[in-house]
Amino acid sequence: MRIHRLVVIVLVGAMLVPACGRTQAAQDAADQVALRRLFGLPRGAELLSYDGYPSQVGFGQREGLSLSAEYRLANEDVGEFLRSAVEAGWQPLPMPVGLSELIPFHDLSVPWDAADGLHKCQTAGDDVLYARRTTSCLEATAFHDVILGVFDAASQRVWVTVRSAY
Repeated sequence: MRIHRLVVIVLVGAMLVPACGRTQAAQDAADQVALRRLFGLPRGAELLSYDGYPSQVGFGQREGLSLSAEYRLANEDVGEFLRSAVEAGWQPLPMPVGLSELIPFHDLSVPWDAADGLHKCQTAGDDVLYARRTTSCLEATAFHDVILGVFDAASQRVWVTVRSAY
C-alpha cells in the first residue's frame, strides 16, 4: 500500500512540474498567438500594447481570464485583414446601439464610439481562447465570456479583448 501511494505521489508531481516551469513570458506569448488567431490578425500586425490576467501562471483553469491588446496594421496588411475579417465574424461599424449594455463585463479596452471600420463581438460559453463554436453577442442568451474587437479604418488600429467569468 505504501509503495502504491508513493507511485501516485510521484506521478502527480511529474504532471505538475511542467506547469510550474512555464514562465509568465511564455504564457503571454501563447495568449498573444491565440489572440491573433481568434481575431484573424495578419502576421505583420504590430503589437502596441498588451495586458493579460491572471498575471501569473499556475495550476488548472485560469479563472477570470482577461486579455486586451492593441495592434497597428501596416498598409500592406490592411487588405489581407479585410479579406479574412468577414469569414472571422467581423461586422461593419458602428456597433449596434445597446451592445455594450448586453455585455456583463465592464471597462473593456475598445473604442466603443469608432464609426468607420469593423467590429467583432462573440461569446463562446467555455474555453474562450480555443472555442470551436461561437455565437454573436446579439444572438447570445447568456454571457460567460466575450470576444470583442474593433478595427478603426482611419488609424488602421485593432483593439481586441477576451474576458471570461469562469
